[in-house]
Formats: sequence, structure tokens, C-alpha cells
Amino acid sequence: MSSAASTAALASGNGRRPAPSSRLEQSILETFLYADIFNYPLTMDEVVRYVTVPAAPEEVQRALETGAADGWLVRSKDYFALPGRAELIPLRERREAVARAKWARARRYSHWLATLPFVRMVAITGTLAVNNAEAKDDIDVFVVTEPDRLWLCRALVIAVVRLARLGGDELCPNYFVSERELVFHDHNYFSAREVAQMVPIYGMTTYRNVRAMNAWVEDFLPQADDPPALLHAGLNAHNSIIQLGMLESGIKRGAEWLFGGRLGAAFDQREMQRKVRQLNREASQRGGSVEFTADVCKGHFDHHDNWILRRFQEKLTPYGLTVPTGAYLTGETTHG
Repeated sequence: MSSAASTAALASGNGRRPAPSSRLEQSILETFLYADIFNYPLTMDEVVRYVTVPAAPEEVQRALETGAADGWLVRSKDYFALPGRAELIPLRERREAVARAKWARARRYSHWLATLPFVRMVAITGTLAVNNAEAKDDIDVFVVTEPDRLWLCRALVIAVVRLARLGGDELCPNYFVSERELVFHDHNYFSAREVAQMVPIYGMTTYRNVRAMNAWVEDFLPQADDPPALLHAGLNAHNSIIQLGMLESGIKRGAEWLFGGRLGAAFDQREMQRKVRQLNREASQRGGSVEFTADVCKGHFDHHDNWILRRFQEKLTPYGLTVPTGAYLTGETTHG
């Protein structure tokens, strides 16, 4: 039995599945196991983007075709999935149709956010960012602001959230940072995927700064250094980035002039003090990956990231693998 075919067979006596022997095949298997947490089959382009080792597209394509032929992957149309998970392919197609409808609304709300004073970047994250959305899912948004105006920006963004709710949509801006705090401190596989998957809608210069300040992501995902917009239905490099018109830009500049001095600083400080107390109370009850400072408002409650990493390890363990630690490019191994 080939190493690829043996991946689908249980090792006798210990319930373990032999992992593929090559580094690339192991990385592809890890990529599919992570996606399977979200019931998410993958295309070849997505595998190329998210493998944890450098590999040319033709190398990945050969490995995928071998996997499908040997039975450790299944293929339907342009999608690949793990054995026994072929039923997820129609589910993904249905979710992509839902996502296409959501993208139009997400772009409209993102345009509103982009016109707000001191907003420097808007990006879509979460299920919509990977076209894996259900109708009930929130539209998750990541916002970068000018320093010393984060909490003023957040108050204005919440007004847009309420308008979106009137239209039947849940806009969820659960992560704000200022341009002074672009470095993310959680250097793990989950965080790397979240950074690589975010789709910038406004503020490409700031987006490039975010990626440059978080070059550690490339240790986990060496082929995901560009924006992922081309991978998404209804988006391409031409139409995915919002450009403000002259009137919108003028209004934005005027509001920034008005709130750029003591008035804006006072409002920002007052809003920060008020909301940080409230958010800290909520965090003490729910827990999670949270941070509330002058430069960060990160409201990832309920330890979702820890749950995902634990679930990922559970899927890797039968193959004798561990969650990637970003050590691939140094020549170290992360496999048990």
C-alpha cells in the first residue's frame, strides 16, 4: 500500500492512521483536517494558498490527484474533501450562493464604514471571508482606526451596526485596532489563518502595513501573503476595494478636522472609559480572547480560538500529527 493510500487505513491495534510520508502531503492533509472543522471542502487554489510548506501549484495538483486516486481524498467537480465527507460539497455550493448575496450587503455596509472619520481600513473576516456563510451568520468586520480615535470610531461604527440590523443583517465589528497597534500578539495557526483569510474592502495601504507588521504569518502560511479577494465569488482585484467619491472624501476630511482636536480626544477618552468597564464585566462572565485598551478593542468572547485549536488537534492526533507551529521554514518538524 502506498503512503498516500495508507492514510485512509487504520493502523492495526492502536487506532492511529499513518500520515503521508512527504512534507507536502502531510501539509495538505493538515489543511483538509482544519477545513473539515468548518465543514468546508477545498479547491486546488485554496490548498495552494493554505499549505504550510512552499509548493508550486503543479506540485499541489499532482498531490491532490494522487490523494483522490489513492482514496485519502475524494473529488467532485472542482472540490476536494476527506473520505466520507463528500456530502459537504453540495453544502459548500449552497453556502457560496448565500455568501454571494451577503457580499453585496457587506460591501454596502463597508462603504458606510469607510466614510466614517478616522477609519483607515475595513476588512471582512469570519465565515463570509471564506464564502462559507449561512443566512443567519453575522457579517464579521475588522476595523483599523487612526491612533487616539479608536473608541470614537467604534461608537460611530455601532450606529452603522444598528442601521444594518434594521435591514435584517447582523454586522459584527468585533475587532478594532489603531494604526499604532498593528502587530498581533497571538502567533499561532488559528491567528495566522484569520489574518490570511481576511478580505480587505477599504484601505489597501493600511492592509499592506498590517501584513508587513505580521510577517510571522508567513511562517505558518508561506503562500498566503497576498489579499485573498481573487478566491472569492463576486470579488476580484478591480471591484473589491472601495474608493470614496469626492463628496464622501470631503465629508470625511471635514469630520476629521472637526473631531481632530480636543473635542475628539475628550469624546474618545470618555467613550473608552465607559465601554471598557462594560466590556470587562462581560469578559469576566464569558471569558475569551479579549483586550480593551486605547489602541485595541478585541471582543472575541467564549474562547472560540482555543476551541478551534483543540478540535484541530483532535483531528490530527489519529495521524500522529500536531498543530503546525510555524517551524516548517526553519527546517524543524512539528510532527509526533
